[in-house]
Amino acid sequence: MKQRIFILWASGNVGRELISQVLRKDVKGNHVNPSEIVGIANSDSYIFDEGGVSLEILEDISSSRNSAISCFSQNSTPFDKIEDIVDIVKNAGLDWEIVFADVTAWKQELLDLHKKILLESQNFLVTANKNPISLYSQTDFNELTTYARRYDTNTTVMGWAWILNFVHERTNGIADNIHKIEGVFSWTLWYILSELEKQEKTFSQIVRDAKEQWYTEPNPWDDLNWLDVARKLVILARYAGHEIDITDVQVNPLVWLQYAQYSGEEFLNQLENEDASFSTQASMAESQWKVLRYVAKMNYAGEKLSLEVWLMSVLKNSDLGTLDGTSNLAVISTDILSDPLPHVIKSRGAGLAVTAGSVRVWISKMLSSHLLTR
Repeated sequence: MKQRIFILWASGNVGRELISQVLRKDVKGNHVNPSEIVGIANSDSYIFDEGGVSLEILEDISSSRNSAISCFSQNSTPFDKIEDIVDIVKNAGLDWEIVFADVTAWKQELLDLHKKILLESQNFLVTANKNPISLYSQTDFNELTTYARRYDTNTTVMGWAWILNFVHERTNGIADNIHKIEGVFSWTLWYILSELEKQEKTFSQIVRDAKEQWYTEPNPWDDLNWLDVARKLVILARYAGHEIDITDVQVNPLVWLQYAQYSGEEFLNQLENEDASFSTQASMAESQWKVLRYVAKMNYAGEKLSLEVWLMSVLKNSDLGTLDGTSNLAVISTDILSDPLPHVIKSRGAGLAVTAGSVRVWISKMLSSHLLTR
């Protein structure tokens, strides 16, 4: 049986990588669940063919950003709002048949789309977009995750490690209450801080180098602010059974909010104002046999919940201190898996190939859900 896929934000970096991986690994019947891309969409238009989007178009989309934009302009149909694609699929008689893959970073309109897919169709949704389940209300989260068999969110946090499944099963499956989650959830920030501890380059130069090597978002502010890490902490805390909002997270940004007003070369130049401070912090940590990490922490003790995201120094031989490579890491303490021997989950950090591969993993698991729920 073929798994029909509709990719959202197909011309984005992850979307193009996802198309490339599907073309190379999934469309030739290499496994029990071969995939077929029947739809691709950008923020204002879509291409849909119930028999499968042509390989020529898919190859053009996946080859480069410029080629993708050109291909969309020549072959796509505009829509009034992104939710229209749900009706397009239903009108083609493909309800129950489609897995939507959300690899966007959009906000409110994706909450509306997620709800429409789950509440007004019988199709499936795999999302790498953290916003709908972290930036909006607990009620929205509860409504979306009610449809667990048709809605997979694992790629939003350490997708290769199945950490959300682990947290959910400990909490709801066996009542093994979670007392603490402490983690490094941004490989980009790990890389920047690890380079800083070498004390060979200034903070601003490291960020500049990371941007040139595509280790950061096009605007590095999107990595250096606190939001990405805080969203992941909110998702983990909600899966651990806590009713919270993003405003409940206490944040110490890696760099202060004043830098949000800058972009491009001006942003990198302004970061030079932080060089002395970061050099001092790195030297102080080294003098104490510690290293800097940007850490997210949930602590639940005596019915009191605290959520924090901040820059801290940790011992070099600690779980967080020994983290290396392109990895993310979480240390989880529960009733059963208690300190001083907590459960440690380590996995590859996000990147284009890693994120796209994780989306494909969870798409492949939707086939069994399809057979069970139909």
